[in-house]
Amino acid sequence: MTDITNDLNQLLADHQVFYQKCRIYHWTVQGPLFFALHQKFEELYTEAALRVDELAERIVALGGRPIGTLAKQVSTSRLGEDGEARSAKAMVQNLIDDLEKLTLWLRETAADAGEANDSATLNMLEGFADANGKTMWMLRAFLAD
Repeated sequence: MTDITNDLNQLLADHQVFYQKCRIYHWTVQGPLFFALHQKFEELYTEAALRVDELAERIVALGGRPIGTLAKQVSTSRLGEDGEARSAKAMVQNLIDDLEKLTLWLRETAADAGEANDSATLNMLEGFADANGKTMWMLRAFLAD
């Protein structure tokens, strides 16, 4: 299970960076879309926080140790941080881009878990990926003209 715990730690780091990006967007969004996006970004970071917890607990359940420091999570994550001032729509597009990557990585790791006969990890990751699909659909609909 070492490979799976390593992959889960990678996803943990990715989700921590996504979580923080949603937080900064929640704090800094401006303009006529403020109320809708302020609430949506809060929903997204709340969901990301729950996933971080589930990923870390699954790592421990498999005998691994979750990456515990922010510095290590940031250096491990495949997602970039974002402290730039952005338009509200650019924030949404950036999150869609990140969710596309996360979904791909979740499905790759789920496939590895399936090959290892780890149905608990497989089911957890597939659930996350499926939820991302719905979130991306909603965010894309928000951006549609």
